[in-house]
Amino acid sequence: MKRFPQHVSFVAMAMAALPAVAQAQSANGDAAAGQLGEIIVTAERVSQSQQKTPLAIDVVSASELANQRVTRAEDLSRTSPALAAIGGSGGTTTFYLRGVGNNTVNAYSDPAIAFNYDGVYVGRPSSTSGVFYDLARVEVLKGPQGTLYGRNATGGAINVIPNRPKLNTTGVEGNVGYGNFDWLTLQGAVNLPVGENVAIRAAGNLSHHDAFLSDGTGNQREEGARVQIYAEPSADLDLRLAFDYAHQGGASASGYYVGSVNPTFGPTGFAGYRFTPSGLSTQQGTGDPASQALLASRFLAQAGRAGAVQDGRPSNDNSYWGVTGELNYKTDGGTLTIQPAWREASLDYVFTNIFREAASKEKDRQASVEARWAGKFGDQVDYLVGGMYFDERISATARYNQLTLTPFQSFKTSTESWAGFGKVTFRPVEELSLTAAGRYTSDKKTFNGLSQVYILFCGQPGIGNVCPTLPLMPRVQSAADLEAFYTSNGVRITNVPLFVLPPVAGGSTTAPFVLRSPIPINSGLKNDKFTYRLAAQYDFSPRNMVYASFETGYHAGGFSFARGLESYAPETLDAYTIGTKNRFLDNKLQINLEGFLWKYRNQQFSQFGYDLGSPPSTVFLTRNIGNSTIKGFDLDVELLPASNTLLSASVQYLDTSYDSFVYFVPNQGLPPNTACPFTPQTQTTPGGVINVFAIDCSGRPAFNAPKWSVTLNGQQTIPLDTVKLVLQANTRFRSANFVSADYLPYLKAPSTYVTTLSATIAAEDDRWSLTGYMFNLENNQRIVNPFTNSANLVVANAEQPRTYGIRAGFKF
Repeated sequence: MKRFPQHVSFVAMAMAALPAVAQAQSANGDAAAGQLGEIIVTAERVSQSQQKTPLAIDVVSASELANQRVTRAEDLSRTSPALAAIGGSGGTTTFYLRGVGNNTVNAYSDPAIAFNYDGVYVGRPSSTSGVFYDLARVEVLKGPQGTLYGRNATGGAINVIPNRPKLNTTGVEGNVGYGNFDWLTLQGAVNLPVGENVAIRAAGNLSHHDAFLSDGTGNQREEGARVQIYAEPSADLDLRLAFDYAHQGGASASGYYVGSVNPTFGPTGFAGYRFTPSGLSTQQGTGDPASQALLASRFLAQAGRAGAVQDGRPSNDNSYWGVTGELNYKTDGGTLTIQPAWREASLDYVFTNIFREAASKEKDRQASVEARWAGKFGDQVDYLVGGMYFDERISATARYNQLTLTPFQSFKTSTESWAGFGKVTFRPVEELSLTAAGRYTSDKKTFNGLSQVYILFCGQPGIGNVCPTLPLMPRVQSAADLEAFYTSNGVRITNVPLFVLPPVAGGSTTAPFVLRSPIPINSGLKNDKFTYRLAAQYDFSPRNMVYASFETGYHAGGFSFARGLESYAPETLDAYTIGTKNRFLDNKLQINLEGFLWKYRNQQFSQFGYDLGSPPSTVFLTRNIGNSTIKGFDLDVELLPASNTLLSASVQYLDTSYDSFVYFVPNQGLPPNTACPFTPQTQTTPGGVINVFAIDCSGRPAFNAPKWSVTLNGQQTIPLDTVKLVLQANTRFRSANFVSADYLPYLKAPSTYVTTLSATIAAEDDRWSLTGYMFNLENNQRIVNPFTNSANLVVANAEQPRTYGIRAGFKF
């Protein structure tokens, strides 16, 4: 933190000479008139000014999305101090808002942050790709959305809103960009009128770049297209039909080796764990020759040998498409809105990271319909009532080769959810608004599947057996193929560990074997919850107001392929908020401030760990781990000191603490590698009594939640006869924070700055433009998503490296 004031002072001086771009006002503001403009949002399901909306909301304009090179959902974290968006395999993105979120990396866990595309809730975190082009804006809503939005919005919502067709307007716009890593981007949109009452808008997108990592992974091959038809048969009725398609190729990043973890021993026995940095860079993928040599040198105690390789090759072949309809019918009594939607995804991807090779094939489809009625009772009462139905069906197969353990999974899961909601705002006097809103949600989920788990042993663990020629888990497609492989190599496959059997039954403490450990699940869950919001707003003037609210949020329970931990319960969040939004200096200065206190209960937590089987298996599971308290403030400032100068700053301060955070791992002799206190216990499971360690991380801060997040922005426009020069800079500071719940010092992301610079020559009317840019000037790559593999090597991903290039745009 000592560098923080110095760096901010430097950036502030640089911005005085070379101001940078503001997030949304530059696109929507009236800078030519010397005043900040209004941004219209739909955060409360009706169109209104952002400054009149009593919510904490970051609005990201289309120009800022282009400036920050947002081509995937994970890139959104560069646009909002409150948001952490972490990319994963197969297009999966995990979102955290103000420290609230969960690692949703498979098809049977749901996100805690609602992702809404074109007004439609998207249930799969793997289906948020391919939509970031020809957008009007992105709205990031902070805090539980327990009344008006979708489902499972414990920590907030992200609304991605495309540009819509315009009547009686012919227009063409587009841009092309090229940069390092051979990064080619193409975007275009055409708006065509069809008579006086119908318009069509078609848009497309392409983003291709070479690998960010030395092993050829982390490359991008994505394309998308969207077509919309809009009609106004009468002044009271409008209809819209939208179709979109996207394909994702390329490969997920393999990750890099942070270092190795080794137990140490002294005269009295176990003396702790020693971490040794790998010496490899963040861009040396796990398939790099140096990385492979490091892996091969590691001794796998369970297999009794060294010499492992990672020979899987990451790839993506994922397709997404959807159809959305929207009807708005206006009457003297109010407006009816109906929005049905259908979305499908077909995923086929391979990834590595901590695995030798992992792969998933998945078919998703969701159907939804939402209906709303918004009206007024006189001048004092506004109301909105509505309902939503959501139905999701998923069929998937997956395999996860961890060198000494491989599960082969096959499952079908479904979610049926319906909700009724309403909101009433009453104004007893003109300046005061009182709001009450509520939502009743009913979720029904089913899960039917089998995980066939195979675990390789070189005899009895812990007695130092050596099996130098024992084959590690092969890269095969099915459980039958794996059994045939080991049978042909003379390795016994058994449902019971050989070391627990007597010799007369074929038992042995030294003979290698493969343990077959199936995990079947055929179960269902039904959760329902009433959530609500109470709020008050007082307008001191047309440009100054204060607000306060209390709101509750809810996230449904679900399933995991983990013995003894097959299901988990819903989580809830209570949010207390007080804030103020203001314009001063004849609409040249905007200051918004919000303070918040969140109480998180029965929190869901997803991580790689052991289940409670005997013996245990390494699995990715979700469980309820306790409660937490999150408090802090957001400060957003925008200033037009001159008609061609725009400055802004966003600051978020977070104080987070887990009030109770307890989870269990099997006791296999050595203590767990964690900075949290732990105690040995026994636990009764369906398979019998097992020894475990209870790990207590209570009192620790939330991970993925930096205490300070600061973004400084500005823009300077310099008129040059018939053209203009626009100079831009942006820097984002995040203080150090843990990125894993083990709270180990080497899993703490350091304080970093990421700065973007650009210069644009454009026509006065913006009909054409040419931009040169550099993103991540410092080339700072924070650690994200760390895990430990079977060789006790810590594998993690890193944020995007420095990129630079040019971009040309046109519109007419």
